[in-house]
Amino acid sequence: MKTLIAAAALLALAACGPKPAAETKTAAAAPIPCAGLPDYAPVYPGAKITLCTQGDSTPGKIGGAVGFTSRDAPDAVMARYRDIAAAAGLKTGMDLDQGGSKVFSAMDGDRTMRIQALPEADGGATAILTWGAAKPS
Repeated sequence: MKTLIAAAALLALAACGPKPAAETKTAAAAPIPCAGLPDYAPVYPGAKITLCTQGDSTPGKIGGAVGFTSRDAPDAVMARYRDIAAAAGLKTGMDLDQGGSKVFSAMDGDRTMRIQALPEADGGATAILTWGAAKPS
């Protein structure tokens, strides 16, 4: 399931054309740092990061992906990101439950955020958060 999430993130990034930053990290024994995320796409509290990548995509745009696991259920993960999106002024693009796999996206101009969360056997979630924005000038 975690491999599926990581693969989905890479496909999503490939579709947008981002070039991973030199600091791209994947699952390892040490914690994976993930700094510089936009305020509308933060790391989930208490999450164990399994993937963090960010970089330039199309001209004038940046984006990234954060894969993580949480002890919280997918519903709790999704609720938090819905609240964050609303507080940031993002408008809901999609909000789906596909047989336990939850998907939410929101956007406002160049700012985009998408979260997908899948249930784990222990009641927690495996998730992938992708985001995009205009490149700061």
